[in-house]
Amino acid sequence: MSIVNENLVEEQITYAHPSDSDAEISARNLFTHQTGQALVTLGTVFKFIPPFNDHIDKNTGQLLIAIGKKLKATK
Repeated sequence: MSIVNENLVEEQITYAHPSDSDAEISARNLFTHQTGQALVTLGTVFKFIPPFNDHIDKNTGQLLIAIGKKLKATK
């Protein structure tokens, strides 16, 4: 077997069996994305729904939305 073929076989094995660290990274990305979505939703509630925006500062809602968007954008 040539060097090129050995590298191709190793790559195929790597892609066929993802490591545990790959699973942790994808789970972390999913959690981060969902947390960002929750913060955007909570910020929107604080900013636009009357019972909440009467008692909570408008800047709080804007801050939560900004943080949530940043978390959703990370990969």
